[in-house]
Amino acid sequence: MVGQTFAHYEVLGKLSQGGMATIYLATDEDGNHYALRVLLPKLESNRKSVNVFSWGCEVLSHLEHPNIVRLFEHGELRDHHYALLEYVPGPNLKERILRHDPGLIPNRLKLLLGMAEALAHIHQRGYLHLDFKPENVMVPKSFDPKLIDLDLAIRRPSEPKRLSTFSGTPSYLAPEQIAREPVDERADIFAFGITAYEMIAGYPPISGASPKEVMAKYADFKKNVRPLRNDVPDLPARVEAVIFQCLEKDVTRRYPSMGLVAHDLQS
Repeated sequence: MVGQTFAHYEVLGKLSQGGMATIYLATDEDGNHYALRVLLPKLESNRKSVNVFSWGCEVLSHLEHPNIVRLFEHGELRDHHYALLEYVPGPNLKERILRHDPGLIPNRLKLLLGMAEALAHIHQRGYLHLDFKPENVMVPKSFDPKLIDLDLAIRRPSEPKRLSTFSGTPSYLAPEQIAREPVDERADIFAFGITAYEMIAGYPPISGASPKEVMAKYADFKKNVRPLRNDVPDLPARVEAVIFQCLEKDVTRRYPSMGLVAHDLQS
């Protein structure tokens, strides 16, 4: 596809490839850059994959926030399902964490607030992300985060809902997700807490190769999680308290909304 014209956009190069789609850098006739996301050819005949891809586009079309990647158009062309997205130059948050990017320290509050406000917006618009993790947060030079990948999102339930499928990355799932118990926006809040902890400490609070291993560590959560200020003494105590309230194993003790998380981070 590189070097060709697709949907009136010139494809300049390949940016990345995941299990669902390939991301290309594309440009229009005015020289504006975009991220062109194209479903993998091998998945075009898989109705479930097509539905997941299309659903992620549908969710994005209802979101409008400076910390969420913007969707310009989506559809099917020449037997390819595609989405034309805002191009965010720069690595994702996971890549910055792994290389111990020095820019994370002075910009950590900006990143935390941006991610919290983006998730709050998703919830306010009636959805749950359910796949929030550092890989799904793009971080450009400005360090204004951009959330991506709403493929696993669901409509926000009026009360906790038991999910029909088990999906997501085990190390970023809330205990109730792993236990297959009903979930609501507090599952995203827990994932935010894990991501925030990992961004600040350089490693996640809980990790494991399987949901079973992660769940075993959740059984004695406080024993397995080091206080952040042990390794990051300059971290304000209030910020650590916010993160650990997001990480409460008991959902009734966790923050009830991302809006409150953002409010407490600002204060």
